[in-house]
Amino acid sequence: MLGLTSVCVFLFSALALAVNSGYSLGALVLLLASSWLLWKRPRLNLQRRDYLLLGTLLLYFCVFTANMLYHADPARELDMPLRALLAVPVLLLLIAYPPRPAAWWSGLAIGAVAGATLAFMQFLDTNIVRPQAATSNPIHYGNASMLFGMLALSGLGWAREQRHSLVWLCVLLAGGLAGVFGSIISSSRGGWVVLPICLLIIAVHHAKHYGKRYRIAMFTLLLAIVAVAYAMPSSLVYQRAIIAVAELEKFESNGDAATSVGQRLEMWRTALEMSKQNLWLGMGRTGYLAQKQELVAEGKMSSAISAYTNAHNDYLDALVKRGIIGLLALLALFIVPLTLFGHALRHSTAAARPYALAGVILCTCYPVFGLTTSSLTLNIGIIMLVFPMVILWALLRQQERIA
Repeated sequence: MLGLTSVCVFLFSALALAVNSGYSLGALVLLLASSWLLWKRPRLNLQRRDYLLLGTLLLYFCVFTANMLYHADPARELDMPLRALLAVPVLLLLIAYPPRPAAWWSGLAIGAVAGATLAFMQFLDTNIVRPQAATSNPIHYGNASMLFGMLALSGLGWAREQRHSLVWLCVLLAGGLAGVFGSIISSSRGGWVVLPICLLIIAVHHAKHYGKRYRIAMFTLLLAIVAVAYAMPSSLVYQRAIIAVAELEKFESNGDAATSVGQRLEMWRTALEMSKQNLWLGMGRTGYLAQKQELVAEGKMSSAISAYTNAHNDYLDALVKRGIIGLLALLALFIVPLTLFGHALRHSTAAARPYALAGVILCTCYPVFGLTTSSLTLNIGIIMLVFPMVILWALLRQQERIA
């Protein structure tokens, strides 16, 4: 069974960005494998921390489901929060039969490189405006690619302790750089914000445990990436930054909501205003969409955003649809795992720290991604949060047990 979970974890990451619905295939295989628990019923020896993580996933699902039923939203709305529920048996499976660490780290690196390679091929195709690899959306591909890159860099401490350390260091560094590269060519600006934040977290961690030279190396890497990204001929980063500033100025001067930045600002403004109508329980997806059409008809909202089904911000989307209760459940999904991984990063064994660091990176990226897009309203968004979360937690707990 250990071999099966290792293969499943490897495939989850390796296929995620380069194969159509690859992230769903990997998650499905893990879920099917979790049915083994019904027959074997192994002793799990769960701790309070495990129950906290399990409870957070269940809380998010239950609050979302109860709100959906209360507002009589379509049953298909259950599709996204259901992923949080399905991650529960996967966590129990991986705690009982933890995968080999090499399966996780190699899958990450291969997934980042494969996704970036496919995206670069699309980038060279003049008929494709923004590469998205094998995903359905360039924004979510860019975010996932950056996430993979940062998670791969989190494994450098693990790589140093391996028999073929130089090979593993090169593999994970390649995965890290590929992840950043894929995010850059996707032109998804929201994902770029996490780059300095994550590199700072990684640098501080390595400086604390391995010496200041790691902090210097990470800062040098960050400066090199920024310099290359801006200095390249026809730099996408520079162009997208200039466009963002120009679009912001247009919105502020004449309320132009036809641009990417303008649409987001208009969606945020209207979502915040609509949330006041039912602050605690929100208005549901159906009510939100109906209210938008009314505002367009009354001339109180730009028609440029009438077709969007979310607020392009995880926090405002949760607030307007599910109210303060829904927003608190969302914050718990981010903050509770972040706290658990952060505590493990400070107090756990050296062997467990790479997984704790990766968990901190994961739970740092998603709250930032959610500022400019509704990450959890698409399959790739919710899956790439909850499944890496439970994989990393199971690996962390395994390293603590064998220490």
